[in-house]
Amino acid sequence: MDIPNWNAIKNHFSYWVAFVGKARLVISFLASIVAAIGIWLLVRPSAPLVEAVVPHASGVGIVVPLSTLPTPLTVRIHVAGAVVHPGVYTVSSSARVVDAVRAAGGATSRADLERINLAQTIVDTEQIFVPSRSSRTTKVTVAPRLRPSRTTIPVVASTAPGSVPSATSSVATTAPLINLNSATAAQLDTLPGVGPSTAKAIISYRNRKGPFGKVEDLLNVPGIGPAKVAAIRDQVTV
Repeated sequence: MDIPNWNAIKNHFSYWVAFVGKARLVISFLASIVAAIGIWLLVRPSAPLVEAVVPHASGVGIVVPLSTLPTPLTVRIHVAGAVVHPGVYTVSSSARVVDAVRAAGGATSRADLERINLAQTIVDTEQIFVPSRSSRTTKVTVAPRLRPSRTTIPVVASTAPGSVPSATSSVATTAPLINLNSATAAQLDTLPGVGPSTAKAIISYRNRKGPFGKVEDLLNVPGIGPAKVAAIRDQVTV
């Protein structure tokens, strides 16, 4: 293989630089770079346009399951009957009846603990009644049960443009039953057929005879008959 004549190449390059001029050579080099950048900008793929989608309110409704509601860490309960310190206490939401009795200072010497379920779980706004040996009631607890209410809450959801709106849906809420053993006169007055005088009679009977054992015990209250008990049966508890 022939060896290149580097001296000849060097002389030829020096002659070409002298003929063109160093200034022109530098300008030509820079112009080539600028041209290359311009060509690259023209031929490179452009980034896709991103359209911002702003959700708008429509009539589409969502249903919120009650199971998604957060569980409270504590509950407020009323401990009554044969305990050292009857009253309202705040306990853990996982507490049992035995924990409620302890919170009230424990049972008294006349308490009949064999008639209650100390292992039963408790709920918020519940009344724990500890009977005494001389008490006729066999009640363990008085807990409000939840029932579906006719009240609905419209819920509006956000949807993307172009979606077909539908009628507003509603979420069924729950309302606690009125507790015959802890309700106030104002609460009892909201029941159908129960006015101020009947509410006062219910509370008077409760104070004299002790907690109601069942809803049917309302028949023992003066002024309350079978028809009135049937009308409020689904709205009260004991």
